[in-house]
This record gives sequence, structure tokens and C-alpha cells, in this order.
Amino acid sequence: MTPAINPNSALFLNNLQQIENRIQQAEQQISSGLRVSQASDAPDQISGILQLRAQISSVQQTQENMSTVGPQVSSGENAIQQAIQVLDTMSSLATEAASSTVTTDQHQQIAQQVQDGLQQLVSLSQTSVNGNYIFSGDMASQPSYSLNAAGDGVTELITPDPPGQIADANGVLFSIGLTAQQIFDDQDVNGNPTSNNVFAAVSGLLTALQNNDTAGIQTAMGNLQDASTFLNNQSGFYGAAQNNITAANNSASQTLTNLQQQLSNAQDADVAQEALSLNQALTNEQAAMQAQAELKPQSLFDYLG
Repeated sequence: MTPAINPNSALFLNNLQQIENRIQQAEQQISSGLRVSQASDAPDQISGILQLRAQISSVQQTQENMSTVGPQVSSGENAIQQAIQVLDTMSSLATEAASSTVTTDQHQQIAQQVQDGLQQLVSLSQTSVNGNYIFSGDMASQPSYSLNAAGDGVTELITPDPPGQIADANGVLFSIGLTAQQIFDDQDVNGNPTSNNVFAAVSGLLTALQNNDTAGIQTAMGNLQDASTFLNNQSGFYGAAQNNITAANNSASQTLTNLQQQLSNAQDADVAQEALSLNQALTNEQAAMQAQAELKPQSLFDYLG
């Protein structure tokens, strides 16, 4: 017959097990810093914790996206500002060339400077960041334009769509870029260059100079002014995009701070409190073991005596 366990001994073992469980729990929370590290720690709270973690991951992805497109937008704005300066130079040259005292040879000399300006504009249309041509939209692996063989015009290499929109931490979408066609090669519905067309304005001036065409130079002066105004408007687009990125980064940072605080409240351990609990549990364990050791075992002779 198996002897029954003494009720006092069973109670002692049960209490000792509870103390050891508390010690283990406290040590685990202190070492990990987490009150909830697995679903079994708080089954009723794990769903909310997982949702917070997913939201944090989403906001961090937004921040990463902004850090990627930020340099592209800044470079786009800078390229357009340089293009505006080139057009200002072209306008000055056109004004000089329109003078009745300028000779044919001088027109040809000015034409060389205008040709250099056209090359600068083509180079600006090929601006790249980290190997991606920022004005090539969804075909960013290659430039949109090159200078033609004669050096007096441009060749369109590709016809990309604009780059996609990007979302801030609240899911609000905004545009981050334009194509070289939208910036430098404005066209009407029939595909003909408008007076805003940057490439056409400079090419028109170059052709007029090469042909010693005073009327053509006058026409080019007006087109250069229109193109310059158009570029300033495009610069405004990039300024707005930069503002959107700054606002998105600020919003994401604030949202991330709030979410991380909520997550901390939901899952983090109170390490100081757990340290106190651990010390108390260890003290209780030691006291229980000492008390149990001091209990004298009783036999039949003790009761007969």
C-alpha cells in the first residue's frame, strides 16, 4: 500500500512551488525587460500588442521611404534651380545678340555659348541619385534625353510615366517628382512644343543665331522668358514636395513615439518592482525551507511517550 502524503507536506510543496514560479517569473522579466514576452503571459492582451508592433513597423517603413525619396526631391529642386540660371544666361545672350550692332561672326560666337547652355540643360535632365535618373519616372534606369548628333537639339530616348506617389504615416498620398518631359519639354495635345518648352526655346535661339536671324532671336527671347516662368512653377512643385516630406517625417516621428509608449505600457516589465518581488520571493523561499527543516519527524513512540 502506497503511503499517503502528509497534508502538511503537500501544502509545503504547493507553497514552495508557487514561490519558485514567482522567482522564475521575476528573473525572466528582469532579464528580458518584458512583462509579456509570449502569448501565454497575457492571452487577453497579446492581440493589442501585436497590433501595436505592426503599426510601429508600418511607421518605420514610412520613415525609410521618406529617407529614400528625400534626396531625390532635393536633387530635383536643385537641378531646376540650375536650369533657371542657365535660362537667365541664355536670355542675357539673346538680348546681346538682338542688338543691331552685333555682327554675324559675333552671332556665331554667341551661338557656341548657347550650344553649351543646351548641353548643360540636357545634363540636368539626366540628374541621378544613387544610380537612378530622377526625371525618368518609372524608367529610372536610363536618361530621358540626350543631345543630338548635331549638338543643336535634343533626342528623346524614352517616354516614362511620372514616379508613383508616396504615403505618409497616416496613409495620405502625395507626388514626389516630375519627368524630364514635364519639366524641360512641355508639349501641347498634338505633341508640338509650347512656348514653355525649355529645350525648344534654347534650340530656337541657337538656330536663329546660326542663321543670323534677328527676328528669330526676338522670338526666342519671348520663349525663353515663358520657359523660365514655367521652370519656376515646376520648382514650386518640388518645394511643395519637400514640405510634404518634412511634414511626413515630423508626423511619423510623433506617431512612432506615441506607439512605442503604448507598446511599452502594454508589454514592458516594471524592473524595479520585479527586483523587489524577486528578493521577497527568495526570502520567503529561504524562510520556508528553514521552517520545514526545523520540523521534527514524529513516530509512534512520540505519541506513546
